[in-house]
Amino acid sequence: MPRFRKVPSYDCADALAAHAASLGIGLPVGRGAPSQVLASPWSFTDRAVGEITVGNRFTVLPMEGWDGGDDGAPTELVRRRWLRFAESGAKLLWFEATAVSHEGRANPRQLVLDARHLEAFASLRAEAVARHVEVHGSADGLVTGLQLTHSGRWCRPVDTITPRTGHANPILDARQGIDASAAFTDDE
Repeated sequence: MPRFRKVPSYDCADALAAHAASLGIGLPVGRGAPSQVLASPWSFTDRAVGEITVGNRFTVLPMEGWDGGDDGAPTELVRRRWLRFAESGAKLLWFEATAVSHEGRANPRQLVLDARHLEAFASLRAEAVARHVEVHGSADGLVTGLQLTHSGRWCRPVDTITPRTGHANPILDARQGIDASAAFTDDE
């Protein structure tokens, strides 16, 4: 399997263009942008925490690996993926869509963040941060997040769809063959 250079290892546009050319790829590379624009930090404000600075403009976005345990726990495949994200050099690691309850999973192998798995997630995040430091020398500017989800009408925690809705929608309800009993109640 070929090894791929990590994006941060290209120190300029010419280095990227030269590498692409060595692979027989004609890659037009713009040179009008400010030097190192992708490597420059950016900030945003969180109401609870204040200003947060992300160390560069590379981001790992959430996705579902469909490889969690039957109970929603992270598996070795999840661990490997998260550690590779940490090695990438991206400073915003937005880990995958994770259900807030077993019943809210989109598929039977989706991760679930609940009391049983909290320590496993915390440990995995700590390991990812440590791997980032090991590869890149520092966790400065590293920001991690986890997309929390409930699949609502499209819940499939086992082999069959078991929809739950926040409200009735005549069009979607008819399409899916569900009735008002699928809606969450105030007591839930």
